[in-house]
Amino acid sequence: GVVEDRHDPLYLGRCKVRVLGWNTEEKVHQPTDTLPWAYPVSPITSASQTGVGTTPLGPVEGTWVLGFYRDGENAQEPMFFGTFGGIPEIDAKGSNLQKGFFDPRLPEGDKNLFGHPDFPDELGSRQLNFNMTSRDAQQSVPREPASIVHNATPDPTQHPQDLKISESVLLKQGAKATTHEAHVKGEYSNFPVTQLISSPATSNPAFTVKVVENPVRSTFPDTGLSPLDKNIPESLISTTRNLNYLKEPTTNRLARGMRGNSNYTDPWISGIVHEKVLNRQQGQINITCASGRTWSEPMPAWAALYPYNHVHQTESGHIIEMDDTPGHERLHWYHRTGTFTEIHQVGIKVDKIVNDYYNIILGGRFTHVELGDCETIDGKQEVYVKGNKHDKIGSSYLISMGAGAFNLENPGNDVIVNSGNTNIKASNKIDLNSTHFYRYAKHAHNTTEGEQLDKIGGTWKMVNTGSISLNTTGSFSNQAGASYAINATDSIFQTVQGILPAASFGYAHKTTATAGRIGIESVEPLLSGGIELFLGPDGLASEISMLPPGDIVIKSTTGPDGIAGSALLGNVSWETLGGSIKESSLLSSFELTPDGAAKTQGLLGEVSIGSSGKIKVQGLIITLKEFMDEIIDIVTEHTHPSGSGPTGPPMPPASVKLNLLKSLKVGQSFE
Repeated sequence: GVVEDRHDPLYLGRCKVRVLGWNTEEKVHQPTDTLPWAYPVSPITSASQTGVGTTPLGPVEGTWVLGFYRDGENAQEPMFFGTFGGIPEIDAKGSNLQKGFFDPRLPEGDKNLFGHPDFPDELGSRQLNFNMTSRDAQQSVPREPASIVHNATPDPTQHPQDLKISESVLLKQGAKATTHEAHVKGEYSNFPVTQLISSPATSNPAFTVKVVENPVRSTFPDTGLSPLDKNIPESLISTTRNLNYLKEPTTNRLARGMRGNSNYTDPWISGIVHEKVLNRQQGQINITCASGRTWSEPMPAWAALYPYNHVHQTESGHIIEMDDTPGHERLHWYHRTGTFTEIHQVGIKVDKIVNDYYNIILGGRFTHVELGDCETIDGKQEVYVKGNKHDKIGSSYLISMGAGAFNLENPGNDVIVNSGNTNIKASNKIDLNSTHFYRYAKHAHNTTEGEQLDKIGGTWKMVNTGSISLNTTGSFSNQAGASYAINATDSIFQTVQGILPAASFGYAHKTTATAGRIGIESVEPLLSGGIELFLGPDGLASEISMLPPGDIVIKSTTGPDGIAGSALLGNVSWETLGGSIKESSLLSSFELTPDGAAKTQGLLGEVSIGSSGKIKVQGLIITLKEFMDEIIDIVTEHTHPSGSGPTGPPMPPASVKLNLLKSLKVGQSFE
């Protein structure tokens, strides 16, 4: 017989079956609701007891079943234990209202079917019209989608429940799309469209998956679209599936295989295989890995041959395949929305999820990838590890960012980097911001190709147990707003090449104080102290030295002008308390001795004042004393004519002046 009702109010899997040769075909004489409930006979592999075993559900309205009457000729306790298919020739629609042995369901609901008064959820009709927003939505019957459309470049202005099928056809929600004017523009309504990855109409979704539902669920056998508007062809809402199964075997097309289908029913041309191929082209080809290599979603592996593919398909479009076709052995689990898992003949596993994916593990997870792992995420990724995380990389570890910031946050705790070499390279700048900054290195090399600025708000202290060398090919400037001190426990050496100053006769090293004094101090005066200014290697050209225990040496070796000193307004003073002052040249000298003597020595003579006060003037031939003595002798012995006439007697000098001259001669004032 034929199943005409399967909504058992006792939930035992019973069906109302119109039995061939026993029940009349005319429903006016024997309506569906007057048929007795037939019990299913489960296989020996099912316990059929307290929820254990296989659920006794399977036949649908229109299914031919085989059974018997448990009560014999009384025929009040029918049983059925098997179903059988065929090749349907007649569409139930149009015949099922008056005649039996058809799927009795109607678009607006079953006639004369009132359910069971003790089960409120069974009240009401099971209508074929699809309306998930009505209060009787639970009474809608299942059917596989008309089409599933993926779009990697969706129109952000399009409503989530609108779908552009082609350049000339738009499935548009709203009453306006049912008018003739709308149809002329290619707009059609009453086609339920569900966007799985939901986004507001004003947003810009990166990817959309839309499921187009059949507006009217078909009776069995499924004969394709039954639109409310008869002028709308089926191809408007489904360009991927042919849902007309009339006049073909009831065996699933996927099970009939490569040889059991026509061009009209071939899964590669119409159905989920064809749909997979089309949706694969939406963003799933040449997906780029971080390394730059690409990969693509594998093509569907369906290549079944009858009778090796074991297929189980539900009314809403869920499919399970266990394909034993030689060379094409597969396992395939398919959800009506397009989410699927498929294991190919060589063991490749493909998981495709058209919406969100939740993976919840209450225990541990252990994953071993032998060859490699490539993960590409078009959106964002968040990983939250509440405990410790340990990443161990056997070779290189590369993080490459195209845009945005790379933030490593660990407030209040340590960040430790331990490596052989650590290289940090920034095309713009590197900012290090901390309350304290410590750097330790056995050897450190800092290279700055351009400008380098160190700005310290407080004290900058450099402690070095070895030597410090500062080398620059350009200018070197140190500036301090307050004091500037350099303290070395050993030595400080400064070397200035002075290449450019040598060419321009400028300064190679210059110290300028805008105000205040410039002091150079060597504290230890006895042995190791001293200050030396050299011109030429080791003072070869000239030298000014202050040497222990207090000597000062001013020497000019190669200067043509020698040593010059001058004062514009003040005095030039040389003073010694217990020593001598001596100036000498190659052929002359000047000396002041501590006993009060002064001596000027020339090549051909000498002028000196002894400590006793004697003055000595000596030339090459005669001394000043000898010269003065001769003058005095001449003067004292000289006579000359008197004023009384040229012939008068000579007159001697005055007696006072004569005595003075004699004292000079006989005194100690001259040598």
